[in-house]
Amino acid sequence: MIIELATVWGAIAGYVVASVLFVVGAFLGKPRALDAAVYAAWLGLGSQVVAIGSRWVRVGHGPYLGFYEVASLLGFLSVLGFLLLQHRYAGLRIGGVIALPVAFLILGATLLVNNEARAVTGSLAGFWLVIHVLFANLAYGFYAAAFVAAAAYLMRDSAWAGRYATLLANFPEQAELDGLMFRIVGAGFVFQGIMIASGSIWANEAWGSYWSWDAIETWSLLAWAVYAIYLHLTLTMGWRGRRAAWVLVIALPVILFSLLGVPVFYKSVHGAYLAL
Repeated sequence: MIIELATVWGAIAGYVVASVLFVVGAFLGKPRALDAAVYAAWLGLGSQVVAIGSRWVRVGHGPYLGFYEVASLLGFLSVLGFLLLQHRYAGLRIGGVIALPVAFLILGATLLVNNEARAVTGSLAGFWLVIHVLFANLAYGFYAAAFVAAAAYLMRDSAWAGRYATLLANFPEQAELDGLMFRIVGAGFVFQGIMIASGSIWANEAWGSYWSWDAIETWSLLAWAVYAIYLHLTLTMGWRGRRAAWVLVIALPVILFSLLGVPVFYKSVHGAYLAL
C-alpha cells in the first residue's frame, strides 16, 4: 500500500512537471523544455507502472473495477499513447500541453475517491472483462488524440491562427493533420467495436444476455455511431479538413458523457462497477 501510494504521487509529480515544461516549451518557444517535458512524462509513466503493478499484486486483479482503477488505467494509457504518437509524429509533441494536464487531473481525481479494492466475483471474472476494459480505454484515448488534432486544425484555420501562431507552428501541416485525424479515428473505431463485442460476450457470461439496452450500452453504441458517421462522411461524401474536424469536436462530448456522465445520471448495471 505504501509503495502504491508513493508511486501514484510520483506519477502525479512527473505529470505536473511535464505539464509545466510543455507549456513553457509551447508558448515560449523553448525546444529544450519540450525535450525535458517528454523525459518527465516518461518518468511519471514509469512510476505509474509501478503503482498499477503493486496494486495488481496486492488486490489480485488488474485495474478493472471501480472509478479509481478504471480512471488510473485511462490516465496511464492516455500518456502512453501520447508519448508513442509524439515519437512517431514529432509535430504532435506540442499536444502535451493538453495531454499531460488531463492525465494529471485524471490521476489526481483518483485520490479523491474510494480506492478500496473490489473483489472480482464469479460473474465478473474472465478473459472478456480484461479485453473489454483495455479496448475501452484505448478507444477513448485515440478519440481524445483525434480531438486534439481536430482542435489544432480548426485553430490554424480560423482568426485565432495569428494569436497562437507560435504554438500552432509546431503541429504538422494541415494536410497531414487531416490524414492523421482519419487514421486515429479509424483505429479508435476498431477498438471501440472490440470493446462493444467483448462487452456483449462478457455480459452474456455474467448476466445471461448479450445486450440489454442498459444506459451505458446504449450511449456507447450512440458514441460509436457518431464516429461511424465521421468515417462515412470522410470516405463516401468526401468531407475533409474543416468540416470533418468539426464532426470530431462535436463527437467528443458524446464519448465523454458515455464514459463519465452516464454512471452519474443513470441507474445502470455497469454503473455499479464504475461507481465512486
